Amino acid sequence: MERIRYLHRGMWSRLVGPSYVEPTWTAAVDLLELGARGDTPWLTFHRGRDAEHLSTLGALKLAKRWAAALLQQGVRGGDRVLLVLPNGPDFVGAFFGAQFLGAIPVPAPWAGTQRVGGQFVDRRLRPLVASARPRVIASLPGALPDAPIATPLVLGPAEHGLSGDRHLGRSGTAFIQFTSGTSGAPRGAIISQAAVVASTVGMGAALGLEPGQAAVSWLPFFHDMGLVGTLLSSLVAGVELHVLAPQEFLLHPERWLVVLADTQARVTVAPNFGYGHAARRARLPEAADLGSLQVALNGAEPVLRATQDAFEHRFAPSGLRAGAFRPAYGLAEATLAVCIADPGGAPDLEVEGRLVPAVGVPTAGTVVEVRSPEGTVLPAGEQGELWVRGPSLMDGYFEAPEATANVVNDGWLRTGDLGTISRGALYVTGRKKDLVIKAGQKFFPYEIERIAVEAAGPRAGAAVAFATSDGADGTERLIVVVELPSVEMPGAAERVRGEVAGNLGVTPDLVVFVAPGGIPRTTSGKIRRDDCRQLLRNPA
Repeated sequence: MERIRYLHRGMWSRLVGPSYVEPTWTAAVDLLELGARGDTPWLTFHRGRDAEHLSTLGALKLAKRWAAALLQQGVRGGDRVLLVLPNGPDFVGAFFGAQFLGAIPVPAPWAGTQRVGGQFVDRRLRPLVASARPRVIASLPGALPDAPIATPLVLGPAEHGLSGDRHLGRSGTAFIQFTSGTSGAPRGAIISQAAVVASTVGMGAALGLEPGQAAVSWLPFFHDMGLVGTLLSSLVAGVELHVLAPQEFLLHPERWLVVLADTQARVTVAPNFGYGHAARRARLPEAADLGSLQVALNGAEPVLRATQDAFEHRFAPSGLRAGAFRPAYGLAEATLAVCIADPGGAPDLEVEGRLVPAVGVPTAGTVVEVRSPEGTVLPAGEQGELWVRGPSLMDGYFEAPEATANVVNDGWLRTGDLGTISRGALYVTGRKKDLVIKAGQKFFPYEIERIAVEAAGPRAGAAVAFATSDGADGTERLIVVVELPSVEMPGAAERVRGEVAGNLGVTPDLVVFVAPGGIPRTTSGKIRRDDCRQLLRNPA
């Protein structure tokens, strides 16, 4: 593969990925059919000590059975099919089954990672139904109790699959990915078949994925990192994927690492939160060997050096090699990956007093520029908004032309993320909406949160920092919320205030403690800042 080009052009901030060559196949479902001819191993679903295998042939047969069940309920080309299914064979079958009919799958949160029942339906599922207007909901018996929805349900595959060797057609849209809503209301990104191909091929090339390798993931399939970054990418690359349920990881994070060791997997994928959770809570057997892990992709949320260091230090005795971490940057509107760090990568960059890891260089066909608020490319080394262009960009937001026009301009995507280019690599420094402005100074919340967790004590969980407007004088108040058991709270607020003030020169106006799990999160584990603001808009 050709080398990444770092274009100075008068020292402007621009990174250009290697050339993208379109493959001969045009959709992931093509590879499912091709792989089924050889019945190649593909998926293993782990549930505690039990495991269920699904080969490419098994997945194809199941997809045709789901297609038959959807067809019986009147699903036709162009219809949306809402998938309310856990990580398992049925998600795979329903996803590809909808595509066999030319319908468009819409992955939705699975109740297993939420409070099951009416609250889940009303807060998470019903708004998606209203936005996507699906023809049917594909789910499992008993998955949606206590709060019925008028949309027809398809609760399993048909006994027999579609007849014939060919599917009935194919939509140009592969699926609609509703964003996780960390900084606002979720919107449905329309992802084309071509964008899926470009994203998965680009990721596979950047990570050196090859047929026969093993990977492990606990990410939910309804999230873009789980769907594209693990499920579809493993199919495209011929990688054997071992899958855990997200809730199993949250309760028993060591099981993720035990499966990594048992399968001698080369690759795993997780957000920064996942690595931090494992470093704090996982207890590995002495015999566990993580020496085979060469790629630990870290993306989907800000990548923190402290988290990577803690994970490497915690599991070095289990054979984890230094340098396995590969920070990455991506977003749903780009199907997934935009940049992935090279092995070894560029060194951290000091930005406003904190160290920021490099997220690397663009994937094939992708261009990244750092621009001013007016849209002009900034000189190299300056911080600005990241604009992205490439073959994996979304076709727009579903039935939201005004929202689409706000972020798509002449083939470029305005990401809303802040970053800078230095040493031939991209550094993501934060989101515009997440900036905390206090006494005329700008602070990124991630560093405040890291310091708050360390100051609160070893049993502290997550933290979230944000600003709220003070109605009295119009200034912003800095609020810090920390998850901490009540027995650990005496003196903790003073420690948090003191450490944040001593390290950053800003003192939180209010430190609030909530029980473990009390901070609102997306279905993939990322903090929902807007929900936190809503809960504590007018703190006492």
